[in-house]
Amino acid sequence: MNKNIKIALSLSTSLFLVTGCLAPLVIGGGAAVGTLAVREKGVTGTMSDSQISMVIKAKLYSYDTDLHARVTVNVEGGEVLLTGSVNKQEWPVEAERIAWEASGVKKVLNNIEVVDNDDIGVGAYAQDSWITTQLKSKLLFGDDIRSINYSIKTVGGVAYILGIAQSKEELDKVLEIASKTSGVTKVVNYTKVRGEAE
Repeated sequence: MNKNIKIALSLSTSLFLVTGCLAPLVIGGGAAVGTLAVREKGVTGTMSDSQISMVIKAKLYSYDTDLHARVTVNVEGGEVLLTGSVNKQEWPVEAERIAWEASGVKKVLNNIEVVDNDDIGVGAYAQDSWITTQLKSKLLFGDDIRSINYSIKTVGGVAYILGIAQSKEELDKVLEIASKTSGVTKVVNYTKVRGEAE
């Protein structure tokens, strides 16, 4: 067996253990490894962020299965973005505390909302998912935008963008696209520009 294939399969197996995503990696082993390397943070950063996300999700599940179901966790470069709607006042604080317990976390961006009633709404969730899909698609086909470096989550029409922009110009394009995407009521930007001091 070719040495490069062995390395790709070994990496694919490792990624499966971290993320549970074996199928796309086996089907396009070399392509998957290449895609990970293209991301601004590289292969190691991707696996580390995936591990952080997995640990936080497991801790949320152990704390309360309903909290786990209502909160979405996105991790980019060790920065954790928490989004969702919950019906208990203490849950945003608890979710943030849990996120900080994971090793490797540099920052927690807590955007969990507390709603008055227990009916979060399937329709609202579907609408937010559709907005996110539209936005990701626009970035994917946008000129001079490395869409792979961005994580996007929409909650209640608010688009949260997290990632690493190649330049200020690229970031401006991303934010403009987001603000003009149908259904977006507000854009919250947590993106850093490559090379800028944190």
